[in-house]
Amino acid sequence: ANAGPTPRLYFFLESPAGRTLTDSVRVINRTDTERTFTVYGADAYNTARDGGFALRQLTEKQSDIGVWTVVGAGTVVLPPKAQADIPFTITIPTNASPGDHIGGIVAMESVPGGRSEQNGVAVAVQRAVGARIYLRVAGPETPGLNLADLDLDHPTPWLPTPVDGALEYTLANTGNLRLAPTITVTASGMFGHRIHQRGATPQLDLVPGAESRMRTRFTGLWPVDLVTATVTAKADGGVLTVRTTRTVVVSWTGVAALAALIAAAVVAWRRRRRAQVARPRGVRRVRAHAEVG
Repeated sequence: ANAGPTPRLYFFLESPAGRTLTDSVRVINRTDTERTFTVYGADAYNTARDGGFALRQLTEKQSDIGVWTVVGAGTVVLPPKAQADIPFTITIPTNASPGDHIGGIVAMESVPGGRSEQNGVAVAVQRAVGARIYLRVAGPETPGLNLADLDLDHPTPWLPTPVDGALEYTLANTGNLRLAPTITVTASGMFGHRIHQRGATPQLDLVPGAESRMRTRFTGLWPVDLVTATVTAKADGGVLTVRTTRTVVVSWTGVAALAALIAAAVVAWRRRRRAQVARPRGVRRVRAHAEVG
């Protein structure tokens, strides 16, 4: 008897171009009511902000896995606590580019099954789940990462107190392989004082061609500071890229306070010098010796 597909979180497939692959995905209704699902193939992408992994919606244009994938049942009706195994095929074009092609199989409620409230307005919620597909087409493999456009954003501090900042940078997967880079962000200020990162660095799953604007928050910038920030991105296959930027932080009230302290020190020094010059020199007393013959 066929027990259905082997439980998997993701599909990892390899094939030359021009082949057709067949597999199946299991859809489970865990609710207490009947549910109707629309099942379709979708392209994967990384969000333009923060690089989150996502699958395109049914109404969006598909150009890769989403076009190559045909699902055996576009609509499936499941009773409560029931499940169904849905076959699908992926037909790889003969001119498909070598490397990784990422997508997924999405099961979306045909009718919104939940509601939420946003700003006092009831909103229908249409839930969807997806199983990722990582398909590698045979051919030359060229992994690559690029960092660009580093920019340290910070408020202009009016008071001479430490401030927070945020480093933004663009991270791009320039190769033809999916990459899960390790990102390290460090920063130091004037005289090498430490600037601390706020929050954890995200774990990314970058599809080929992805380009996202990343953001790392810092705390402990001095009101008058020269901040050096460095971003390092490293991935399997010897992929490494490093970028550094330097940013001047200026608190005009801090500068004014520093200037006032310097001016006060100069005035005090001049007064001391003048006092030393004006002080009368000591008068020598000469004793006269008279000799009486």
